[in-house]
Amino acid sequence: MAKDRLITWLQDAHAMELMLPPILENHAKDAERTMPAATARVRQHAEETRRHADRMKSALQRLGSQPSASKSALSAIMGPVQSISTGIFSDELVKNALTDFATEEFEVACYNALIAAADELGETEVAALCRENLLEDQAMADWLEEQLPTVVTHRLRSDAAARK
Repeated sequence: MAKDRLITWLQDAHAMELMLPPILENHAKDAERTMPAATARVRQHAEETRRHADRMKSALQRLGSQPSASKSALSAIMGPVQSISTGIFSDELVKNALTDFATEEFEVACYNALIAAADELGETEVAALCRENLLEDQAMADWLEEQLPTVVTHRLRSDAAARK
C-alpha cells in the first residue's frame, strides 16, 4: 500500500515536470528583449526540468511502474495553455517571475515529501533521483527570489518612462 502511494506521487511529479518546460520556454521568450541573462537561466532550467521528468520516469521504473498516461496527456495539454496565461497582464514579466518562483517552491516541497517517502520505504535510489531534482529546483527558486527585486524595479521604471 505505501509503495503504491509513492508510485502515485512519483507519477504526479512526472506529470508536473512534463507540464513545466513549455511554460518556462514561453517565459524565457517574454524576457528575451529586456532581460537576456534571465532568458538564458530560464531556458537552462527548462532543460533541467526535462531531465527531472526523465528522472521521475526512472524512479517509477525502479519501482516496477510507469508514468501515468492520463496524467502525462493532461500535462501535455495544460503546459502550453498555462504558458500563455500571464500574457493578458501589462506586468507580464513580474507575473511570470512570481508564478515561476511559486512553482519552484512547490516543487521543492514535493521533492522533500518524495524523499521522505522513499527513505521511509528504503528506496534509496528513488530518493537519490528526487534529491537531484530537489537541488536543481532549490537553486532555481533561490535565483528567482534574488531576481524579483530587479524584475519589479525594471517594470516600475518602464512604467515611469512611458508616462514621460
